Amino acid sequence: MEIIDEILEIAKKLDLSSANEAETRLKVIDRVLFEVLKWTHEDISVEQRVSEDGKTTFADYKVKTASTAFIIEAKKIGESFETQQFDRRLKLNNNHLVGAFGDAIIQARDYCRKLSIQFAVVTNGSQWVIFPANRTDQVAFNSSYAIVFNSLESALKTDYTDFYDLLSRKAVINSSLEVVLLGNRDDQIEERRLKNTVRKTISYDVKNPIYPLIEEAIITSFSDTITEMDPSLFAKCYVNSPDRMKFDRRINMHISKSQHLFSAQPVRPMQKRDANVFKNSLINAKRNAKPLAIIILGTVGAGKTTFLHYTRTVSAASFFEKKERQPYPHWIRVDFLKYTDDVTPVDFLYKEIRSYVVNDDFFGDYDLCISNAYMDEINFIKRGPAFLISKDTDKVNELITNKITKDFEEVKPYVDCLLAYASANTSVFIVVDNVDQLGESIQSQIFSNCVAFSQRLKCNLVISLRNSTYVEHRNSAAFNAYDFDPILIEPPKVESVLSKRFFLAKNILDGESGSFESENGIRFSVDNLADMISLVQSSVLGTEIGSLLEVLAAGDIRNALRMTREFIEHGYTNPSKAMRIYKEHGAYVLPRHEALRAILLGNQAIYSEAYSLVGNPFDARQGKTNFQLLRLFVLSALVQYSSDPAFQYVDGIDIRKNLRKIGVGDEVTLSILRDLCKLRFINTAAHDSAAFKSSYFPTRLGGYITKDLIANFMFVECTMMDTFIANEDVWEKLKSYERLINNSSHDVVKRIEHRIERAICFYDYMISLYSPILEEASRRTLSKEWRTNPLTEARAELMENLEKARNSAVRNYGN
Repeated sequence: MEIIDEILEIAKKLDLSSANEAETRLKVIDRVLFEVLKWTHEDISVEQRVSEDGKTTFADYKVKTASTAFIIEAKKIGESFETQQFDRRLKLNNNHLVGAFGDAIIQARDYCRKLSIQFAVVTNGSQWVIFPANRTDQVAFNSSYAIVFNSLESALKTDYTDFYDLLSRKAVINSSLEVVLLGNRDDQIEERRLKNTVRKTISYDVKNPIYPLIEEAIITSFSDTITEMDPSLFAKCYVNSPDRMKFDRRINMHISKSQHLFSAQPVRPMQKRDANVFKNSLINAKRNAKPLAIIILGTVGAGKTTFLHYTRTVSAASFFEKKERQPYPHWIRVDFLKYTDDVTPVDFLYKEIRSYVVNDDFFGDYDLCISNAYMDEINFIKRGPAFLISKDTDKVNELITNKITKDFEEVKPYVDCLLAYASANTSVFIVVDNVDQLGESIQSQIFSNCVAFSQRLKCNLVISLRNSTYVEHRNSAAFNAYDFDPILIEPPKVESVLSKRFFLAKNILDGESGSFESENGIRFSVDNLADMISLVQSSVLGTEIGSLLEVLAAGDIRNALRMTREFIEHGYTNPSKAMRIYKEHGAYVLPRHEALRAILLGNQAIYSEAYSLVGNPFDARQGKTNFQLLRLFVLSALVQYSSDPAFQYVDGIDIRKNLRKIGVGDEVTLSILRDLCKLRFINTAAHDSAAFKSSYFPTRLGGYITKDLIANFMFVECTMMDTFIANEDVWEKLKSYERLINNSSHDVVKRIEHRIERAICFYDYMISLYSPILEEASRRTLSKEWRTNPLTEARAELMENLEKARNSAVRNYGN
């Protein structure tokens, strides 16, 4: 408050002495900007040159960050504005824009239009008028409203909160000017994305004509889960060696890993030394003084469910073999993927267990299990309620039957009784899977129910969870109730998984024949459809496409399998040619661009981030053009950090600090971090949800985005379709290229040339959007990792790739 009182006192003296504009700026306006509103010297430039009609004038202040900018037109403190008669909101119509006040408003408005700046402030040191000067939302200037603070006393005392919340640095970088003056923080209102204008029928939805012949085998072999197949085949498809890449030479990137979740080393069954630990724990469970409690952890798609199924049906299958006329171990799987919210979690748990009990030989045997489980109740009925009819065996048995039937219909008493007996005589494992597929609100309840159930009935408990879900709940009462032994499932190498899935597909199709219609209309016969799988396999394993799948999957095996299915279904535009080459040379490698297109598009005709397995680095989807390249900006910095061998993580607080410096609000920064994690471009070090307290590192996919894929013609062309285009001229130009491409359908070379021109137009526009962010980073001397432009660095490689594409078209289709 001392600063404010001091500024008010100085302003009064300057007003009385009729101080000039320079003195007003130095002693009042500068101090309000820097000391009250907390703008930095890096944010503000003075005497900004403005040229028009051959004349040069200067705007007094330009305040600019990565998020927004505004002009301040200063007048001397004695030059009063006739605004006192108006309320806080002043309509900028011609009746109000009169005298010195009107001249100052028009002058500031014209400066903004010349400098392409949206907002302006006019002040004489005492009165402050903030208004939208250069609107892009189709609202006329004279229909807009200004916010008026009619005195410095109002701005710094009476209405200080309103003034600070509108014009302070903290407020402005969080979109205060947009919200208050425009009514909307977003400036990307209409859906200017090429995917909304393109005719989807124009040769984008490429189908592989051979796919119907092998579809069933591919769906079976490359399913996300193969737990339903015959155990002998399943065993041949299981991969038990983890991916161990630590450095990628192609992109000069050190591959970081998330931090350990436990103080002690968890069991890693994907490594040879720990391969049998889980199986041995199951076998020895009966000897333990207390029930076994194991938690199976892993990232999304790491293979937790597959590992559990492998343990049950292959590695520990003999342990769970059924025995005649005696108790045997039970593996009771409760899959919460089948859970629906019309029942409670505990009811679902009992329903699944009863389903197992009803269908199991031991639990269904009255003499072996049921009568023994109900021994106490049966004896009580005989010596109590049935004592007087004890000689009437039929009536006694009827009472016993009624008791057991009633429990069976109520479910819980029946399950409790049978499992309590079974767990006292053999090992019973309650295996809870896919809890983390459900909403956060219900997960703790499920954990609590499962733990309470297992403790009460003395069953062994195995729970499978994502790392992030465990981190979220590890301090909850449900977890503290059990001393869990951790087992960590690490994602296997993608190529190893695909190799075994191809093996399975070939086994399914071996000996079958078929035919398909090639691209020229001729029927092409295949004597053994297994050869088609060998053809596809030769394009994937040990090739650039295989490496691409590994990168794009980002450790998620389910994604790798889905990408492979999409690539097989959509990736071969000329299968008959591919088949001939394969038969002649024993191998055929599909062009990388065809595979990448199939992976990016999936079953869509045109790329859309919502449906693709690969995100778009060219559009941060924040609704503001100034923020459009923020995803790429943050990702690029993290990748730059990772080139240092000593790199581990970057703290979220440091990311926030750097983005605050350039003028990005915390809400936007956190949204960017969350999106980058969701898209698998970066990960948190502690497996937790994205937050400023988290630490971050780029994934291998993130590295390839910034150092390889943004220079790839097919990647640029696909992602361009779902990227917002704010600039009117660029928008119209891109649409005109689309028309030229469509009209060149019979001239392949001309068509590829138009596609190249369109890609260059789009790419250079992206560079123009990235440059202002980089300029702010450089102006504030952020560390070198934040001061690189991946787009300009990759442009030469992109141009080389575009030229290769054109030369290929000329070579194959003529001039």
